[in-house]
Amino acid sequence: MSGASNCGSASSSIIAVPTKQLNPIRTLSKSRGVFEELRQAICSGDLAPGTPLREAHIAKQLNVSQVPVREALLQLEHLGLVVRVQDRGTTVTKLTRREIQQMMEVRRHLELMAFHLAAQHLTDDVVLELKRHLRRMQEMVADGDHFAVAEEDFAFHRTVWRASGNEVLEQTLERLCVAMYAFVSLKRAAAGETLKSAVKSHRKLLEDLLSRDEKRITAAVNEHISSTTIPDTVAD
Repeated sequence: MSGASNCGSASSSIIAVPTKQLNPIRTLSKSRGVFEELRQAICSGDLAPGTPLREAHIAKQLNVSQVPVREALLQLEHLGLVVRVQDRGTTVTKLTRREIQQMMEVRRHLELMAFHLAAQHLTDDVVLELKRHLRRMQEMVADGDHFAVAEEDFAFHRTVWRASGNEVLEQTLERLCVAMYAFVSLKRAAAGETLKSAVKSHRKLLEDLLSRDEKRITAAVNEHISSTTIPDTVAD
């Protein structure tokens, strides 16, 4: 899911052309601005999986130098949203079915650990935040917005990871899941998959987390991960 160095080595004839023009960056923290703009474009599908990314082209579009673009691409690579390959440059991450299956298996074990730890450290603020993400998810499902549902889904789980109190676990899950969420949600949107089960699944997770019952939490997490289907459009 990640590679190394030389982002500008892709052929000059290959240009990333998102379906929506990227917005020029005018903030003081330009690398952060570039990062957010590219992350949004990748997660929304404006920069599709497999799209080549050239520093010079992106810098021109965003009206910045290549330095903040290079820094932003490094951050995106760290999250697994882009891949760097020697002598081929940088592209938006494109996952295979086998890779996603392997990632889901690892995620299952880490999520179990996170949910069990979070159950021991639940506070009123954490519970309110989880309920807020669940409510927003329900609103986005009603709108049929796959991208927004995936954002709230991810935010729900991120809240649990943070509540675990284990920063290494939180960061590991973040790196493991970011690209997977983005890629799978795009494929689901393209396939026109229903979103109705998302709210029901996360409501069950929250109920069992609040019970603080180890067996219920284990069963809920296992069921949640097992019920996560990989769209048929994902190649082997």
